[in-house]
Amino acid sequence: MSNRKVSRREALRAGALGTVGLAAGAGGLSLQALDQGTAAQRPTQGSHHDMVTVGQLAPGSFDPTAFLTRFDGGTLSRLPSGQPLREYEIVAEDREIEVAPGVFYPAWTYNGQVPGPTIRCTEGDRLRIRFSNKGSHAHSIHFHGIHPSGMDGAFEPVHPGRSFVYEFDAEPFGLHLYHCHTVPIKRHIHKGLYGAFIIDPKEGRPPANEMVMVMNGFDTNFDNENEVYAVNTVAFHYQKHPI
Repeated sequence: MSNRKVSRREALRAGALGTVGLAAGAGGLSLQALDQGTAAQRPTQGSHHDMVTVGQLAPGSFDPTAFLTRFDGGTLSRLPSGQPLREYEIVAEDREIEVAPGVFYPAWTYNGQVPGPTIRCTEGDRLRIRFSNKGSHAHSIHFHGIHPSGMDGAFEPVHPGRSFVYEFDAEPFGLHLYHCHTVPIKRHIHKGLYGAFIIDPKEGRPPANEMVMVMNGFDTNFDNENEVYAVNTVAFHYQKHPI
């Protein structure tokens, strides 16, 4: 082994290549193939280049393509003060979901789907979210952002058969998330209780082609390791149905 000291520039370069190697690994290329130039373009051991699921989902299953642009704006009205009021209904329920053709997972869901509905509103709106727990465990909804402590779902679980109304003003604007905050939190999120929460700025912004994409992992044989990885729940859906 050489005793030559490694310069700071070389160390930084090595670190950068290590990061590239991790990213490339996810796409099925080794760091060696990258070093040999793009002309090599040969899949390596462990490559996902030719992998795809076989068959189709059962009729009526969750549609990842439709989910991309399906935004739930709630029911819009106005408070006596003139402030916009958006009302939503969210139900927690146990449901078996199909994460690949013929592969099912016993999920805990918001409104029967994973991820839950994409909640969308405008900065300054009053949000009123009626949450009913029809599942077999205590659940809650924790909304990321700045909200009254009694309304962010961090401390008070809603037990099976019970309900709770979350009410707060939508702020700050941005792309947030919501998830169950009942302990063990990791377990409740892993089982499917999460979703996207979008607050648009009051001044508006230029139109864009917006899509919601959520990465998932599912432990289908209950060994505490994920067997199925996906974007928007169904493995390899966008390989079969490009966006």
